[in-house]
Amino acid sequence: MTGAGEGLSADDVALFTARAEAARPPSQKLPPGQWAKKNLFDGFANIIFTLVFGFAGLAVLFFLAVWVIDADYEIVRRNLRIFMIGQFPKNELWRPAVSLLVVMAGVGFTSGALARNAHDLALEQDLPTEKSSWVSLIRRFWAVIAVVIFFVSFARTLTPYLLVAGAFALLVAGRELGWAINAAVRARAIYIGATIFLLSMLVIAGTSSLGGLSLGLITLFWVAGEVGRRDLPGGVVGLTIRWGIALVAAIVVYAIEVAIPYDGFGWENWGGLHITLFTTVLGISLGMPFGILLALGRKSDLPVMKTASVLFIEFIRGVPLISLLLFSNLMLPLFLPIDFERPADLTLTIVVITGFSAAYIAEIVRGGLQAVPKGQTEAAQASGMSAGSVQRLIVLPQALRAVIPAMVGQFIALFKDTTLLQIIGILEFLRVTDVANVQPDFLGKGLAPVTYLFVALGYWAFAYTMSKESRRLETKLGVGVR
Repeated sequence: MTGAGEGLSADDVALFTARAEAARPPSQKLPPGQWAKKNLFDGFANIIFTLVFGFAGLAVLFFLAVWVIDADYEIVRRNLRIFMIGQFPKNELWRPAVSLLVVMAGVGFTSGALARNAHDLALEQDLPTEKSSWVSLIRRFWAVIAVVIFFVSFARTLTPYLLVAGAFALLVAGRELGWAINAAVRARAIYIGATIFLLSMLVIAGTSSLGGLSLGLITLFWVAGEVGRRDLPGGVVGLTIRWGIALVAAIVVYAIEVAIPYDGFGWENWGGLHITLFTTVLGISLGMPFGILLALGRKSDLPVMKTASVLFIEFIRGVPLISLLLFSNLMLPLFLPIDFERPADLTLTIVVITGFSAAYIAEIVRGGLQAVPKGQTEAAQASGMSAGSVQRLIVLPQALRAVIPAMVGQFIALFKDTTLLQIIGILEFLRVTDVANVQPDFLGKGLAPVTYLFVALGYWAFAYTMSKESRRLETKLGVGVR
């Protein structure tokens, strides 16, 4: 442990997390028979309620199962590609396929590296730990795995099956590699994972403006990570220097790459589940850091920063998302110079969703900041810690830990709010149902419930998994345990 004058290190925070998990009382799970007797058949009233609602639930499940089995799924089979990736031309299908493989390899590597870092730290502190087995991982993500298998079962060719198998194989290989790689590389797992995700965007977009944006963001992540390790001044000055260098490098790379002629498939033509997941991931990834900065800005002692943060947060939270999307699509281009090329609809949408999620995340984080005892901040300042170190090492870890449920709730809401993209003409996952049902072969056949059920399963699987992982993270961090 570090001394009081040095503040809390990342190892101290991880040690606190591990000890909180070890200190949790063991769960007392009853056998199924005893649990049913205690909760369902304990007394005459409970027996009546259990029987009535049990029979009603079984009847509903029976009729639903009969309808699902007898339904005509030809509309899904014929439109499976549109449901998944939108209207990609056949000669460009290799782009989303390679992108999926790259992303799965990156997810596996990053998760393996982070798991190994936590494992090694626990060993150093003599705390109990073990490597997660693949059986436990399947239990954690069974909903997404089941829905992916269900979706692929509608494929009429062998290619989707091979693609899913290859993606899973790369996930396994990437996780094992991330676990076995040396510590110096594992320390940069977050930057490597972000870079791989952006590379997948570059594969789809080719050498387009999106490709330039991808390369610029890749450079931003790497330079910010490497510069952040250097011995530069602390506080606002050091932060400005670090991100200033990173932004200059990113802009230079972006400008060079944009000069290359276009040879890709721009994201204005993306669609289906692909665009829904992409928008959600990008909205969360960009909205989270901006939201934290806005929350800190709202508590700042600088009048200009505080006023700007308050105005932005209150304006965004006071306006429906749909109105912001319509404004960005219909009105915002009118304020641009005449000779300025109009940004793609999805580009404007990403900006709006990032700002919208940042405003709500800022208020969530502000609630967490207020939950941190003021005495801790005063004690840290009295020990000589800078304002930046106090926020980064003491206040923010506790604040973010306390608001995990609300934060994940906002992420799930953002995931479902992507259905509003159809208002501005973007072919997102839900919008594909309308496209499929107006096709001449299916018009007037009453197959909308089939397509809506198909889409609902996709939304449920990802939302349920996010909620389940949130509860798991709360348990690991000891949320609610003193």
